[in-house]
Amino acid sequence: MLTATIDAFQTPPAAQFNVGDVVTLKEGGSRMTVTYAGPVALNPGDWLICEWFDEHGELRREMFAPASVRAEPRSIPAGSVLWNRVGRAA
Repeated sequence: MLTATIDAFQTPPAAQFNVGDVVTLKEGGSRMTVTYAGPVALNPGDWLICEWFDEHGELRREMFAPASVRAEPRSIPAGSVLWNRVGRAA
């Protein structure tokens, strides 16, 4: 008879964030999309690589520790869109 046991201390924890998740920094800031979650060369531990558009419409990318961000809903309510920032053709 075969038996197997799992040692909880040797099993890697489930990823807290996944690619496609939307996050913000705990201190506040733009909504960002996680484009990579896992180890990064020469940096111990797991990291998140996130992308977002800044206030000038430029695409930004940065690496963050998972403990520095919080999850956000993937969609935003229509009432939260700032229409004065959207360019309109005359």
